[in-house]
Amino acid sequence: MGAYTYRVTAKKVTLPDGSSANLAVYAYKPYWNDALNARMHFSTGCYAAERYVSKHGRMRVVLDENSTHVVTVNCGTFTDDWFDYQKNEYTAQ
Repeated sequence: MGAYTYRVTAKKVTLPDGSSANLAVYAYKPYWNDALNARMHFSTGCYAAERYVSKHGRMRVVLDENSTHVVTVNCGTFTDDWFDYQKNEYTAQ
């Protein structure tokens, strides 16, 4: 168990309500080794995802094409724990 890291992609998904959101995909599972995490962060495209989001600003993200749970992000990578927390906060409102 543990947190998994996801990255934002440029692929757009049309949601059931007609709006669109970017698709986020699994990137890697972090380890206790910072050097290994940094290498995986770069090699899985997380660095490019962070640049993409910083260039385009805040965006809406879903984890799969059939998802109805949309979260707004302002960074290119996030953990599944963070996504679940944001989803639960939105659902509670």
